[in-house]
Amino acid sequence: MSSLRERQKSNRRRNILQAARGLFSSNGFDATTIEMIAEKAEVSSVTVYNYYGTKTHLLLALVAESDTLLMERIGAVLSDPPDDIVEAFAAFSEVIRDHALSFLTKPLWRQVIAASIIEGNSNFGRAYARLDRELARQLSLILAKLRERGHLRTDSDIDILGESLFHLQNARFTQFISIDELKNETVDRYLREDIAALLSASPA
Repeated sequence: MSSLRERQKSNRRRNILQAARGLFSSNGFDATTIEMIAEKAEVSSVTVYNYYGTKTHLLLALVAESDTLLMERIGAVLSDPPDDIVEAFAAFSEVIRDHALSFLTKPLWRQVIAASIIEGNSNFGRAYARLDRELARQLSLILAKLRERGHLRTDSDIDILGESLFHLQNARFTQFISIDELKNETVDRYLREDIAALLSASPA
């Protein structure tokens, strides 16, 4: 059983993250200060700095907080993916985009992408990279189910294929969050065209 001190610390962390998410979304990342976050979370600025260090680390911690929910939604696709690889890949990619926009705005995701590169060697940056690796693994598991059903060649290297397709998804996701006017359905069409072109270039 957790101690009162541990529960209080967990509650403070949750309140800080909730305050940061609300202020980042309403004011924007640059206009939000640690002091504003501390005031809304009803803690001291020192507490925020002690827990997260910087606004950037706070933002990456918000992404980490959403991991569990995202994995649950990916799990729904994994449990019964479409038989067609194009449809399965499109479903996987759409879950990621829908989840992303339900959690953070496009401008905030641009900050996340930049932070994941700049902070790549920090604990927060490595946590973001671990999420990417896990998502690529989940895509490989989806592809493995398609292979079991006879919809992919038995000699397909599922791990490499899953990682490669995930990188393609990531490139389109970056394009998606980089352009405010770009719609989900447009990126979905691009991805379908991408994978269809790759499949058509493969030997029969």
